[in-house]
Amino acid sequence: MADLTMFEEAQEAAKQGQRERARDLLTRLLKTEKDNIDYWLLMSSVVDSSKERIYCLQSVLRADPENLAARQGLVLLGALAPDESLQPALPIRRKWEVEIDEGEELTGFRKVMANPVVRVVSFAGAGILVVGLVLLGIFAPKGTIFGPRLTITPVAWTPTPTQTETPTPLVRTPTPTPATAVPLWMLLEATYTPVPVYVNTPHPLSEAYRSAMRAYERGDFQSMLDFMLQAQRQESDSPDTYYHVGEAHRLLEEYDQAITAYEQALDVDPEFAPAYLARARARLALNPKTNVLSDLEAAIEYDPAFGEAYLALAEYQYAKGEDAETVLEIMNQGETSLAHDPHFYLLRAQLRLALGDPAGALEDAMLANEMDITILESYLVLGQAYLANDMPEEALEVLTFYGRYEDENPLHWALLGWAYHGVEDYEAAIESLDKAVELDNQLYEAFLYRGLTYLDMGETQNALNDLYTARRLSPKSFEANYSYALALVGDGRLQESLTHFDVAEGLAKSDQQLALVYYNRALVYDALNLPNRAKEDFTLLIQLKPGAAPRIWIVKANSYLATATPTSTFTLTPIPSKTPTPTRTFTVTPSPTKTFTPSPTITPSRTPTPTATSTYTLTPTPTATITNTITPSRTPSPTP
Repeated sequence: MADLTMFEEAQEAAKQGQRERARDLLTRLLKTEKDNIDYWLLMSSVVDSSKERIYCLQSVLRADPENLAARQGLVLLGALAPDESLQPALPIRRKWEVEIDEGEELTGFRKVMANPVVRVVSFAGAGILVVGLVLLGIFAPKGTIFGPRLTITPVAWTPTPTQTETPTPLVRTPTPTPATAVPLWMLLEATYTPVPVYVNTPHPLSEAYRSAMRAYERGDFQSMLDFMLQAQRQESDSPDTYYHVGEAHRLLEEYDQAITAYEQALDVDPEFAPAYLARARARLALNPKTNVLSDLEAAIEYDPAFGEAYLALAEYQYAKGEDAETVLEIMNQGETSLAHDPHFYLLRAQLRLALGDPAGALEDAMLANEMDITILESYLVLGQAYLANDMPEEALEVLTFYGRYEDENPLHWALLGWAYHGVEDYEAAIESLDKAVELDNQLYEAFLYRGLTYLDMGETQNALNDLYTARRLSPKSFEANYSYALALVGDGRLQESLTHFDVAEGLAKSDQQLALVYYNRALVYDALNLPNRAKEDFTLLIQLKPGAAPRIWIVKANSYLATATPTSTFTLTPIPSKTPTPTRTFTVTPSPTKTFTPSPTITPSRTPTPTATSTYTLTPTPTATITNTITPSRTPSPTP
């Protein structure tokens, strides 16, 4: 019974043109009864895009393949070919010869009107009468029976809610939705409760103000602007009316007018914090390189509880290259006010990836995604966090889901390729990484991941080429320099690899990274018959904090050091382990609503283990005999 009542409410909302309410009700109904064709048919009439209508009608056909209304709708939308079995109806032949019925004889008025002359005169007189009445209505004096009457329609007064200190809701850029993907809002158990606006001062005497806020809530920003301008004329001493005029202009991408309105608000009240934040966003939308630090700091100074300002400052500073630890401190200052904002956890997940905290990053990324599953970026960051925690299967699932909605992001293709590498599907990995390079031939991560994949496939020369490019694009990257050293080892260039192991050692930011260098460099020294240098590296390895290196490495190091005259029994096959997230520089992406969106941090979960591409067999004699089974197919890459 409850579902029937809700469906009737949805039907009534659709009739009244209340499409958002109808969608809300139908979304709830479909969560309980996904195969109800009546729900899907009605939903197809209230969604916004033709792609969504196609999805709804296709859902009807899945439940009822012979549903005529759904088939006709899909044909009209071009998503279904017409049924060729239907034959057009034969044309109706008109019978031109009709027998004249000599009926009864006409009498009275009918006999008079049967006269053609009488009919013409009657119709002419009626026309003159109609024209006369029209002219009388136009030129008659006001107040007569033909004058307009004033109708007064009573307006119900609704009390304005009191101000609540909650973040201003942002209108995000719509998520691209290919025809094959379910719109993200349809995955909701129920629509989210809108976040109250941060600035919502009661204006009980201004119906225009309340109308403007209702227009904002339904996304009608032009009507919001029109009504708020009326409210501004009525209450010219209220800074929030100027502020909301500016917000309407900003949401309409009229940034110069928005800045003017924000400055008018500050003229009325120089300590009105939201105007500083909004002006910073509008300025960044006009020019992403604009320095808006003073505006963001002023917003926090005048309202220390303004959580949205802390988030905006953190994003701005990170985009400008501030280190992740400093940015995280800014975030933590506003955590209390941002506890219910998924974008807070999304950014913190990226910061934790950059700081080498994969477990914390995964926790934040999962929380952000659970809080709002319609934020497409959360799936990308979640995929990165899974990769950082050595969970390629889970990463592959969420990154594939992301790709259904956005397939032109080179970063997505690079991460997807690394996830395929993690499940040892090297062919799919190379295909995805090729796509990433095609979309952005300056993307460091794409070359790093492809080089490591080639290394595992035994294609050493291709690996050298890509890893050399990765080093050129990010010369201070530990991962790029360390991986290039591994590729040189795989190519038999042992002496040359030592230089790049040394560079990687200087760039290491954790004991785990140092363990990678010490262990593999010790193996190279031993292969070059330099046991004393090998001992030095094994000693350094043992001195690292517990857990920094795999236990088997520590056992081998102790065994080597315990031998008076070491005779290597190792096969030199460097085995990289999981490495922290490489640090990258974020860029500012202007947006009508969120001006400074840093690009996500890329997270290689581990440095892959090269397959047996080169085998160096060490003999007990003082001189190591090196047997190289790799024959380079091309000229080696240049060494910087």
